Amino acid sequence: MSAEGEITVWQGNPSWKSMLLFYVKWTLLSLVAVGVWAALTAGGEDVGATWFTVVTGIGLVLTYIVGWIRRRTTRYLVTDRRIHIRTGLVSRNERTTHVDRVQNVNLSQTIFQRMLGIGDVDWDTAGTDAADADFTFRGVDDPSALVHAADRYYGVAAVHETAQRDVQ
Repeated sequence: MSAEGEITVWQGNPSWKSMLLFYVKWTLLSLVAVGVWAALTAGGEDVGATWFTVVTGIGLVLTYIVGWIRRRTTRYLVTDRRIHIRTGLVSRNERTTHVDRVQNVNLSQTIFQRMLGIGDVDWDTAGTDAADADFTFRGVDDPSALVHAADRYYGVAAVHETAQRDVQ
């Protein structure tokens, strides 16, 4: 995904933990069919479990496949030149900005995210407030490590560039 000659500083996807609410919600919804069967059986109805089990199984499989696809089709990349977000499987959305446009890097974590060890890293870019200028890596594992890796790399790169200019 990085262009030729670019150095990858960090790359990843949202953590599965960032999808936890999605998984819990759709798992519970998938189990409704089994709950209906249990209620009917407890009420004295003689109902076969086959269709209820099949519907529950399909719901559970779809839940985990859709969650996995949503997570794996979101890709984050930080190189020595740019920040890149790519999302989508059927319809694709890609956003890229050059690192020299980044003014601030903000890390935010809700209490729930802190307990799970995930967070959001927002790359504030210069010159635009448009929605497509949102460079937020959502739900990444150990977001402080990403921020520190970028700081270490870009700090070294900035010192190297300054030294290059001083020599010239």
